[in-house]
Amino acid sequence: MNGTIRRNGGVIVLVLVASAVMGSCSSSPKQATEVLARKNEAADYSRLADDFFFKGQYTSALQYYAEALDTNLSVDNVDGAIVARNSLGRAMLALGRLDDAEREFGDALADARVFGRPALIALSLSNLGDAMHTRGSMEDADTLFAEAETMAPTNDAVWAVIQHNRGVAAMALGDLAAAQAFLQKAEQANVRAKRWAEAGSNRYVMASIMNAKGRLPDAIAWAEKALAADKTAENSLGIGGDLEALARLRRKAGEPEKSFDL
Repeated sequence: MNGTIRRNGGVIVLVLVASAVMGSCSSSPKQATEVLARKNEAADYSRLADDFFFKGQYTSALQYYAEALDTNLSVDNVDGAIVARNSLGRAMLALGRLDDAEREFGDALADARVFGRPALIALSLSNLGDAMHTRGSMEDADTLFAEAETMAPTNDAVWAVIQHNRGVAAMALGDLAAAQAFLQKAEQANVRAKRWAEAGSNRYVMASIMNAKGRLPDAIAWAEKALAADKTAENSLGIGGDLEALARLRRKAGEPEKSFDL
């Protein structure tokens, strides 16, 4: 096991943030109706993209996130466009298109700073930090995560993603104590809100941390908790990762036969 995030909880957060920040339109009734229809169309594209993303069909997700972005831009829906651009970057990151992902996150961050919505700034910072982490620039990643944390102290969903990302970065830098503290905060917040897929990711990385500390029984316990969360969320990709992790940990513990009990 390693500390890599295998599921992209940020995408779910993007959807939550989108519903929270959509503003009203002050145009004429006809214009307002047309704008609302386009916003709803963009939201439908995003939902389709999210479904493809969670199934691991990243190319299809990329296509529909791009449609969502174009649709939002067509009616000057700035907050929706920032959300869609972040989602587009996540899909690019999943496809290994790091330079493209970094560009989208950077553009989203620039727009979010001008727009002035702290939650969107935090989200863009966190995603850009994730790109830096993927690139291997751990200190740059942690700096971005730290700034993101100051922008979203009261937004539980975004805050939890940032805690997770800071934990992964701390683990990569070898600070296992800090990594554990960040991941526990994220896990507790996600459990309170019943965000089980995100909690599964938190618990998976906690298992990695315990394994790195040489605390094998604790690592197995956290991997089992990750599996339980992903089963609750019906997160098939997460379940597969959890089962593989448990099999490796149980072989390491000298009890491979227990893997067949899952």
